[in-house]
Amino acid sequence: MHHGITAVVLGCVVMVTGCVTPSGPLAVLPMTSPSAAQQNLEGIQQYNSGNWQEAKSRFESAIQADPELPEAHFNLALTFHELGNHREATVHFKRAGELAPANKEIVESSVYRNHLGLSSTLEKHLSGGYRY
Repeated sequence: MHHGITAVVLGCVVMVTGCVTPSGPLAVLPMTSPSAAQQNLEGIQQYNSGNWQEAKSRFESAIQADPELPEAHFNLALTFHELGNHREATVHFKRAGELAPANKEIVESSVYRNHLGLSSTLEKHLSGGYRY
């Protein structure tokens, strides 16, 4: 009986966590705005190296080159999150979701959902997140 309950609980956890996308910066193809795509890519490199201020600068440059680039807004939001500036992170997460509501990598990201207050209690617990 104990193993059956464990299996059910594990199955539920897998179902819930399967709906939450891990959060990391997103790249874009340089088709519409090569300059924005290049700045975004350089921002990702800085982000992955833990250089938050430089990543922030690159993502801001990408947004300046193409204000409608949802990935750059999402990446800037991730960077603000890492810098502890959750108010600005929330602003850019919201903008990314507005620009690309069908982009699952954005709207199903646990950190996006946490910042916008969309996470269930279980999701928050599993991701270590909370409402910012």
